[in-house]
Amino acid sequence: MGVSNMMDKNQPSQSKYMYVNLEELVPKDHLLREVIDKIDFSFIYDKVENMYSHRGRRSVDPVKLIKMLLIGYFFGIPSERQLEEQVRVNLAYRWFLNIDLDEPVPDHSTISQNRRRRFKGTNVFQEIFDEIIKLCIAEGIVTGEIIVTDSTHIKANASNKRKEVVTVECTPSEYLGILEKEAEALQEKINKEKGYKGKKRGKEPNTAPKTKQIVRSKTDPESGYLNRPEKPKGFHYLDHMSIDAKHGIITDVYVTPGNVDDSEPYIDRLKSQQERLGLNIRKVGADKGYDYMNVHYGLDKLGIEGYIPGFARLSKTESFTIDKFAYNRNKDVYICPEGKFLYLSHIKQKKTKVYAARTRECKACLLKEQCLSKSDRRKSVTRPFHQDYADKTHTRQGSVEYTRIRKLRRMWCEGTNGILKENHNLSKARRRGIANVLEQCLLSALVINIKRYIKAIKQRELRKKHTCISNKIRTIMRKWLGKLVPSHFCQQAP
Repeated sequence: MGVSNMMDKNQPSQSKYMYVNLEELVPKDHLLREVIDKIDFSFIYDKVENMYSHRGRRSVDPVKLIKMLLIGYFFGIPSERQLEEQVRVNLAYRWFLNIDLDEPVPDHSTISQNRRRRFKGTNVFQEIFDEIIKLCIAEGIVTGEIIVTDSTHIKANASNKRKEVVTVECTPSEYLGILEKEAEALQEKINKEKGYKGKKRGKEPNTAPKTKQIVRSKTDPESGYLNRPEKPKGFHYLDHMSIDAKHGIITDVYVTPGNVDDSEPYIDRLKSQQERLGLNIRKVGADKGYDYMNVHYGLDKLGIEGYIPGFARLSKTESFTIDKFAYNRNKDVYICPEGKFLYLSHIKQKKTKVYAARTRECKACLLKEQCLSKSDRRKSVTRPFHQDYADKTHTRQGSVEYTRIRKLRRMWCEGTNGILKENHNLSKARRRGIANVLEQCLLSALVINIKRYIKAIKQRELRKKHTCISNKIRTIMRKWLGKLVPSHFCQQAP
């Protein structure tokens, strides 16, 4: 008698007509389902309405295009060609984009052509980014009370070998213009006090524009050559990010070439957030790369408290460094270790004040062997303009608030940079030019903001639920305890 074989074999079957509901196939806890539940993307239509003609063939839905790009950044899909393939086979992606199984997926070239022809030269991605931040502000998730800032380098889409050395003109910043006016006014005052009667000292000022030599990429000239300690050398961009410290929402994204100092765009970006978003920024935190006079001066003018560590700028030629000299702000003099005064002498390079001691006092000083070099006749020290603003910022070091903001900066800035590079397509520049890299940084930051917005809303709803349950429990306990109290305890004594 033969033994029956219970092994099943998959036999070829004919095609079937089936009714499929994509809604039922998407997991209940899928990220895209939460995005749809919490965010209405219909505002994008108003942002792009002026970019579309009222004639001709119907276009691809612009909301569908933007949401398709967001899928790529949500799930780290590095190219739009791969994105098209993933949307074609992934049911959750189709459901998110409202594309049925029998509908074609937008071609990857459609996205690139819209970027080149329709979105080029516009602020559409910046406006979409700002709209989500305004939503966070309306929900109380972004307050602007504490803003922490840092920059991260992004490898340019360019070869480090294809480079050239070029001479470029230095464009003075607005701060340097303010500094120059103050320096000229102070030098004129010093000349009058010393009796120069308007005579010019030294050589005639050089009015020719200043220039400098830089290393420029032949492949992507808008990138900059990064050459910092503990950073990879080569052509990079810098993504300057500001983050609200309450829930880690990125409030500003700004891209510069890799050879731009972090401090240069900092104050302007704070002003931009105040104007664009209406944020009332009270405190800011940054690392020592922002410890420059233009930053301290700008923060004071904006009425913002800065929590920035200082780093030593000591001259290697001085045996007695500047920290050995006490500054008297009321008299505007420095006092040396022997108690002698160093008075304001002149202005150096329209940037710093020079304080010098009297020659006869230095000649008779017992410490001149330790203080002066062989060629010096008297001691002089320099003090940058607006040093008072830096001193005001540095007095906050060591405070409880300083420590708290430093921890928040490390948590949000350094952590966010790592997440963006690891999971959200920011490990390197995908295209060339600042405008394209800015789009990439904005979209990468946008998906982080959406995820953190959803998390904050869910936490708030959970707290409300727990509060409601706790109130019900307390009400039941009060009624239960009231029944346990004997009635004779409630009777009045005779």
